[in-house]
Amino acid sequence: MRDEHIKECRESLMKLIGRKIIDIKLKSRDRGCWRFYVDTDDGEFILTFCKEWDCPAVEHWEEHGHDGD
Repeated sequence: MRDEHIKECRESLMKLIGRKIIDIKLKSRDRGCWRFYVDTDDGEFILTFCKEWDCPAVEHWEEHGHDGD
């Protein structure tokens, strides 16, 4: 199961390849977690990292400017 989860993470992160990065923001979250907001020419990617996770959760919004708060 872990290998499958890591494969899914990699596939999600691969969506950033070839994108023009316009802006990056970082926000600290509760319980040792962080969110990176990567604004690209193809919308915004939100990567959530937590200490105990094997890999980040990745969201993709085709619109720009989501800050999750």
